[in-house]
Amino acid sequence: MYQVEAALPSVAEYRALRTAVGWASPDEAVCRQALDATGFAVVARHAGRAVGMARLIGDEAVYGVVVDVAVHPDHQGAGLGRRMVDALVARATARGIRTTVLIAAPDVVPFYEPLGFVTTPDHVMRHAPGSPT
Repeated sequence: MYQVEAALPSVAEYRALRTAVGWASPDEAVCRQALDATGFAVVARHAGRAVGMARLIGDEAVYGVVVDVAVHPDHQGAGLGRRMVDALVARATARGIRTTVLIAAPDVVPFYEPLGFVTTPDHVMRHAPGSPT
């Protein structure tokens, strides 16, 4: 019924899935640039249609960052998120990546914990242009 394949989503699929889960979708050129910088990605398909995606970015040696884990709301609960994240972690492990991380909103932390991710006391900091110096 569902297939998870090692592949990049197309720009149109990427934008559609981001929109479906309520995330902002940058313009096509920005999305293409983001996808081109992907180290490894998977796409979940149902009847040939992209219904999920996940990407691994980073330096492919020390750091791997799991990003854009998205499953269309009509297909959530089918185990696709787990299968996609497992595929990214397996790839990171096979490549010898030492640290695989992700940033999760508080409401989805319980999803990632059974997949081997732990919340650390570290503070994630994000650069905010225009911040007071």
